[in-house]
Amino acid sequence: MQIMDIINAALGWLFVNLVSPFFSLLGRGLELLLLRPMDLAGLPVAGQVAVVGMLAGLLSLFLRRRLRVGEHEDTFIAAFAAKKERQKDFALLNDWKTRDLFFRVSDRDLDEDFNIYLANRFALHGIVYLLPILFTLFWLDTVFSPAVLIGRVGAAAAIPLPANSYGLAGVPVALVFFIFYLLVLFAAGWRRRRCRSRQARAACRCHPAGQPGGGAA
Repeated sequence: MQIMDIINAALGWLFVNLVSPFFSLLGRGLELLLLRPMDLAGLPVAGQVAVVGMLAGLLSLFLRRRLRVGEHEDTFIAAFAAKKERQKDFALLNDWKTRDLFFRVSDRDLDEDFNIYLANRFALHGIVYLLPILFTLFWLDTVFSPAVLIGRVGAAAAIPLPANSYGLAGVPVALVFFIFYLLVLFAAGWRRRRCRSRQARAACRCHPAGQPGGGAA
């Protein structure tokens, strides 16, 4: 227990003296560099939150590119499909015991690869998507607290709604953030699909039927 007490004390000291001041300084810097100019330009709270949501979406896309999430997924899919294809050779074995053993070993290997892939995928997606969302929402909650929102827009929300709007005071800050965050991700996904479609059509034109790489004539 003495070692655990020392570790807990060390972690507490790091959080209080390093982590917390760092994030406080970072949040203050972002407020001065990002929100303050928009505030001076007369952009309302909802507009500022929308801009922050789009920037957070761009940050997630940047992290996705830097961590090569798409490449890792394509590599796994190709390797998994190749192993599944090799299982067809086991059906050619005459001895059913040997055939069954090979299939069981191969299936166990595929299951292990898939579990590792899922764990890596969860970790990468957590870094790419969850961390930017959680940190940004925490920062927005400190900048646009209920007291600040009531003083600026008259309600504890980014966009106030008329009275008797199903009991809602307004559109929450988190909802505005998520709408524009997801718009950036959807736009990027649509662009990636278009690029892949163009590449596929270009490959078909380069290898027409009857030519090398283009299938049978």
